[in-house]
Amino acid sequence: MIDILKKIDKKKVILFGEIHGTKEIPNLLSDFFSDLSKRESFNVCFEIPSNQDDFFTDKNQRDGRNSLEYFNLINKLKELRNVKIHFVDINDAKDIKNRDKIIADNVLKALDKNKTFAVLGNIHASKNKIIIGSLNIIPAGFLIYQRLKGEMCSVLLKPKNGEFFNNGLKKITYRKDDIFDKGFDYAYELNKVSPCSFL
Repeated sequence: MIDILKKIDKKKVILFGEIHGTKEIPNLLSDFFSDLSKRESFNVCFEIPSNQDDFFTDKNQRDGRNSLEYFNLINKLKELRNVKIHFVDINDAKDIKNRDKIIADNVLKALDKNKTFAVLGNIHASKNKIIIGSLNIIPAGFLIYQRLKGEMCSVLLKPKNGEFFNNGLKKITYRKDDIFDKGFDYAYELNKVSPCSFL
């Protein structure tokens, strides 16, 4: 991800859009953040509720955000003195309609003099509005971009092949020039991913 690092160097906020439920994406981010921490201080926001006492052990919550790999990534970041971690997702299902606005507001609250990264599902990280059937989604990435413009960029972590676990085992569907990709400044392709593990 060295090439991505050059592109984001002058940005204040960097969103990583991912498919939840892979082993490889949290491991890739773990290496990326560990290397970056040797050079600078920064913040990392996760699409996890701030009230996350049983989030990683909840057997009903299996969308990949509470994977063993994310658990390990967060614990690794906690050991780094110059990294601040923020959990920016909603705590209450009744807020679901305002979820992206709340995520965007929480990411913006995390801003300080250092770079801020946010690891979000790829729909939430898009800079464009998204229409899926009758659903008109205004993503957190769109809302943050409206506030920060050129100070923000979004990076799509895009697997080409493999499987992931998001409330069940699913296969990667890859399209080279997907219209969805236009919501991101850069796409970083991973050759193959495999399903995440759980605690």
